[in-house]
Amino acid sequence: MRIVVLGAGVIGATTAYALAADGHDVVVLDRQPAAGLETSFANGGLVTPATSDSWAAPGTPAKILKWLGKDDAPMLLRLSAVPGMLRWGLSFLANCRPAPWRANTRATLALALDSLAELRRIVALEQLSYDRNPPGLLKIFRSKGSMESALRAAALYEELGVRVERLDAGTAVAREPALAPIAGRLSGAVFYPDDESGDAFKFTQAIAAVAAARGAQFRYGQTIHRLAIEGERITAVETGGGPVKGDLFVLALGSYSPRLARTIGLSLPIYPAKGYSITVDTPGWNGAPRIPVADDELKAAVTPLGERLRVAGTVEFAGYDTSLDARRGRMLEDNLAAILPDHPKGPVRHWSGLRPLTPGGRPIVARLGPRNLLVNAGHGPLGWTLAAGSARRVAELAENYRDRGQDSRRAREGR
Repeated sequence: MRIVVLGAGVIGATTAYALAADGHDVVVLDRQPAAGLETSFANGGLVTPATSDSWAAPGTPAKILKWLGKDDAPMLLRLSAVPGMLRWGLSFLANCRPAPWRANTRATLALALDSLAELRRIVALEQLSYDRNPPGLLKIFRSKGSMESALRAAALYEELGVRVERLDAGTAVAREPALAPIAGRLSGAVFYPDDESGDAFKFTQAIAAVAAARGAQFRYGQTIHRLAIEGERITAVETGGGPVKGDLFVLALGSYSPRLARTIGLSLPIYPAKGYSITVDTPGWNGAPRIPVADDELKAAVTPLGERLRVAGTVEFAGYDTSLDARRGRMLEDNLAAILPDHPKGPVRHWSGLRPLTPGGRPIVARLGPRNLLVNAGHGPLGWTLAAGSARRVAELAENYRDRGQDSRRAREGR
C-alpha cells in the first residue's frame, strides 16, 4: 500500500520506519526542513516505562489549585487557557480518580514495556547512535515521606514486571557519584535499572535516515492544510505543494493533530502541554553523571547527553503558545544547581515545546473516523518512551486494513 504519514517527529519517523520495514510505499510530510524539529528536538531524553503513570492522578487537582498563578510552579495552569480547555479539563479531572488512574497507568505501562523491547531491537538491528547512556534512571528523594509515597506507587509497576531497587542515601551516591555534593540532603532513592536515555532528536533523525534507506520518502517544508474526503475514505492530503494521494493515512502531528482532524469533522481529545528544557555544555567535566537523575521534590530530571546536560521537568497549560518564559527557564537553571552544584557554569540554551496530552494520559493509536485513517498521537511526555511500540501497533493496524481490503476484493470477484 501507499501510506502517507503526517508528521516527522519521533512518533511519525518511527512509524515511517515500521511501515517501510514491512514493505509499504511510505511518504512522510512535515512542515519543518528536517525530522524532529518540534516536540522531539530538546525534550528530557528519557525512555522511561518506570515513570509512565498518568498525570491525571488522585493528588493532581489539589496540586494545580495550590500552584495556580505561581510562575515557578512545576505544573502551571494559565487562567487565559481555561476557556479553551473546559471539556478536556473536565475529562482530565474525571480521570484523576483512583480507578481510572490505575487503568490508564496499567495500559500505558504495558505499551511502554512493549515499546522498550521494540526500541532495543531496532537500535541493535540498525546500529543507531544518539548519545545513548547506560541503562537506568535514579530517582532521588529529599524527605522520607515523599519516598514512602513514591514506593507505594512503584508497587503498581512491580506488579506489572518493572524492576525497582530501593536505595538508601549512601547507596544512591555510590550508584551515581555525581550526587556526592548533596548526599547529606537525600533521604534515599529508587533505581529503575531498565529505563533508557539519550538524545531524542538524534534518535529521530537516525530513525528517519534508516526509514529513508528502506524506501520511505520524506517531504519536508510541506504545509498541511486539510484532509480531502469522499464518502468514508480520505482521498488526499491538501498541502501547500498540492494534493498527496495514498491508500492509507497516519495522523502523527502531535499537538496539532486535533486541528487537522477537525477538517473532516473528527474530534480528538488532545491538549498541548508546554514543556521547557535547558541544555548546558560540559566538555571535559569528569564529575558529570553517567545516568539520568530525577529529583522528586523539584519535579526535574537531569540527563547526560554526551558532553551536554539536559534539564527538563515543567509543564504549562497555555494553549498553543510556544514562547519562552524567562522565569520558568531560570527555575530549571536553579534545579540543575540544586541537583549538581558543581556543574560547569557555561552558556545555557533554552527551549520549549508542546506535548500532546490526552485527559487520561493514554495515547490514541487506533483507526478513527474514515476507514483509511489511523491516528498515532496524544503521547504526552512519553513520546519517545512509547514511539517504537506505537509504531508497531500502527503497522499491525495497516496490515489488518490491507487484509480486509483483499478479502473485500475477493468477495466482489466471487473468489
